[in-house]
Amino acid sequence: MADAIDLKAILNEYLVQDDDDFGFSAVSEEDYNSVKNESEQTVESYKEKIKELEKLIVPFLVKLVKTSDKEYIYWPNRKAPIEKQITRILNITRS
Repeated sequence: MADAIDLKAILNEYLVQDDDDFGFSAVSEEDYNSVKNESEQTVESYKEKIKELEKLIVPFLVKLVKTSDKEYIYWPNRKAPIEKQITRILNITRS
């Protein structure tokens, strides 16, 4: 008859190996759902920010397309409106 296997000893032998880190850990379903919900909220928040950015940038690009037949862009006193748009964009991307 075969010798009895000490399963506890075998498990303990492999639990102490540091080089076998597969990059995951066990969590409770509650912890998992909490992180999942937080991730979903983050994704929704980013989607909203992307839409806000689109509303700031696309009109400018559309205007450039509409005037694409012109060789030059005449844009006097552009510093203030450009700075305003930069500030609006930074408020979205850095909040």
